This record gives sequence, C-alpha cells and structure tokens, in this order.
Amino acid sequence: MTQVKRFKLVGVLLCCLLITGSSNHLGAIGFWHVLNAKANVLQSYWNSPVYFSAHLEQLPNTSLAVLARNQISSAQYMYSLRLIKKDQSDTAKQFWLSGINELTISERKILAAKLFEQSRWSDLKLLASKNKLPAGDVLNHLKLQLKAPQSKISTAFIHDLGFSSLKNISKPNTQCMFNVLAMSDHRSGLYKLTEFINAYNKQPEPRENIFCFSKPVYVAGTLECKSNVNQVAKCDWQSSKLNDQLPEGFDFIVMMPKQGTANVTKGTMLINSKANYSVFLHELMHFNGFEDEYALPKTKQAWLCAQSGFVAPNLFVSHGESPPAGWYRAKSCQLGGIAYKPSEKWSIMQYQQLGLSVQYRKLWLKHLDMTNGNPYRHPSALIFANKATLN
Repeated sequence: MTQVKRFKLVGVLLCCLLITGSSNHLGAIGFWHVLNAKANVLQSYWNSPVYFSAHLEQLPNTSLAVLARNQISSAQYMYSLRLIKKDQSDTAKQFWLSGINELTISERKILAAKLFEQSRWSDLKLLASKNKLPAGDVLNHLKLQLKAPQSKISTAFIHDLGFSSLKNISKPNTQCMFNVLAMSDHRSGLYKLTEFINAYNKQPEPRENIFCFSKPVYVAGTLECKSNVNQVAKCDWQSSKLNDQLPEGFDFIVMMPKQGTANVTKGTMLINSKANYSVFLHELMHFNGFEDEYALPKTKQAWLCAQSGFVAPNLFVSHGESPPAGWYRAKSCQLGGIAYKPSEKWSIMQYQQLGLSVQYRKLWLKHLDMTNGNPYRHPSALIFANKATLN
C-alpha cells in the first residue's frame, strides 16, 4: 500500500469516528431534552434511534409508553416488562405480542421468565404456539402445566425440581408400617403433594414411622383422569399404562388429578390439587379403615349399615345392640342399622377442617397396634380393584 493510500484510509476512518461521535453527541443532547425539557420523545427518537434504543431503560414510563404505542419494538418490549412488574400483564400483552417477531432469543427468555413469575400460563402457551418460547426451564414448566406426556419432558429437569419420573422411583422405607406412592399428572399437583408430604413429615400422624411417602411421581400420559369440580374424582386405572411400570413394595397410592372430590377406593386415594391438608389427613385415615361420620352414599349404606358391631375403628352399627359406653349417634347410616361414633362433638371424620383430635389420634394408634395394619395393607402397588367401595 502506497503512502498516499494510507493517508486516504486514515482520513476515512477519522471521518467515520467524527460522524459517530457527533451522532452520539446529538443523541445524548436529544435524550437529555426528553428527560429534562419535555421534548417530543417520538421526534427525538427518530433523530437518534440507535442512541435511544440503547438507553430506553432510562426513560420514564410516560415517554416509553409513547414509543411503545408507536410500534417501536424495542420500546414495546421494555414497556411490557415494566407493566408485568406492576402486575398489569393483560395490558403488557398487547405490547410484547405486537413486537414479538423482533425480539432476540435472549429477550424472549427474559420475557418468558417474567411471565412465568406471574403464572401467566395462557401467555406462555401462546408464545409456545408461535414457536417463540425458547427451550429451557420455562418451557419445561409449561409442559408440566399442560400435562405433557412424561416421555416428552427431561428426566433431569423433573428430578431437579425434587420430583421423580417413573424410571427412577425411590425404594420403599423398610422402617415404616406403610409406604405410599404419591403421583400426579400436572405441575400444581406435584407441588401440592410436596406441600402435603412436608406438612405430614413435620407432624407425622398418628405417630412417626406409620406412613412414608415417595417423592411425587410425574405420570402424565400414562393415566387418564376425568372429573368435574363437584363430582367424585375418577381415573381409568383399567386402561392405564401405569400397570406394568409401578414398583412393588408400596402399600398405598395417592393420585392427585386436577379436579374431583377426594375419595379412597381400597388402597388408592384420589385428591385434587386444590384440596387442603386437613382433607388429605382425613383421606389418609380411610387407608386404615376409618369411616365418614356424615351420611354415607346410599350405595354404601346398603351393605355397610346392614352389618352389626364395629364396622370401622370409629363406627359401631347397631341393630338393637347396645353401643359402646360413651359413644354417640352418628349420621353415617340413614338406612339399615343405627351408627355410633366415639365423640359427641364433630371430628375430622365428619368435618375435615377440625383436624385430628387427641381422642382420634389415640383411637387410630390403638387400632394400628391391634391390627398392625394387616386388614388394609396391600401386597403391591397394583391396587386398582374394581370391587372397592368409595369412602
């Protein structure tokens, strides 16, 4: 390269630097006027779009909103994040959705994380449907929420959340009288089961080492559960793909669908993910033979109330026989015999919200000590008997 060409190249570079510096200087001046002199933000933006785009975070909401409403994608993104932070996610949606095609992968990840923090599942589903939800934890959480088959979700991700996959269920605890396999087909169910198990472990009932629970197992795609809010929760165990995948050594199952009223069928509890802990404890007592002290379903009364004597640890049915001393009439049987219960007041078996009383804890322990749980223990986890009755 000749000396003359070198000088020309240096000259061009210097000019470029001067122009760039001048542009930044003009942009800074325009930006200052917007912040301090109420200059027209839209006009100032178009005078120096690069500078403004790099400094959007410094703009007040009013100025940022003007740019967003004028379809400037970077401003739409920034303004939507601010609205989401202020719990105005519905308003934010119109801005990020309008500019979604202009967002980088990094920006879409940030947006998705903010929407996830607000539990905006419908918005995340919309992003996914447009193929704009990047791969990662948020997408996996959405898959859990939408009950994607367990084969479609990373096993490592499920384990990192503290749950189990069907391929890696923890072994039963030999120190416990009963081992319970906990499972659900949706995200909130897994977290609710964890909440229940943690609450139980803080205060085991009726004492320690009676019930031990597995980590919640994600089973979507292997079991179909269909129930309405006010109907008894039901799952189609007979056609279940679970039958050949469940491990041996568990005495009971807790399955948590999204909807349906709680019930126990033999050794299988169904309880929805909106239930509270007292309902869970009530159902847990059904595992050991306790009966409801409110009016039982007529189909159950037809055979249970036809019996005599102790039909449950907390229920005595009389057909003229004298009830145990200190027992009181229950509402369980409206047909057949007369039912009696050990407490004059309402108990957890009549109204779950009352919690477990000292009297019923002692009754529970006495029953377990007498039977060692044998009438209710099942030989394996495959406890989906058709002839079982609902409690």
